[in-house]
Amino acid sequence: MAKSRLEAFSDGVFAIVITLLILDIRFPEVDYSQFGMTLVSLLPRILAYVMSFIIIGVYWVTHHNSMHAIKKTDRSFLWLNILLLLFISFIPFPTSLLGRYPFQAGPIIIYGLT
Repeated sequence: MAKSRLEAFSDGVFAIVITLLILDIRFPEVDYSQFGMTLVSLLPRILAYVMSFIIIGVYWVTHHNSMHAIKKTDRSFLWLNILLLLFISFIPFPTSLLGRYPFQAGPIIIYGLT
């Protein structure tokens, strides 16, 4: 089985997951006098986004490098890849928790386990 469809599907999932990360960060409607304070209040979400973006980027580069070494795939490998993508697509959820509740044990543990 050719690996090109696997690569295309995986790249699409990676792209969507990275896009989902930023959609959680919204700047609320506030008076301009509160602009700076509101921006500062978004810093935990922005930092969680950057951290997760880099982590997903590392996974993508690793996936790309591993696909470079593989010539063909089989059904078992496709399902293993789906399992990997399942875990990667979950990353926006703990990222959101970490951004909303910074320095709290629960979100940190969930993020770390993910």
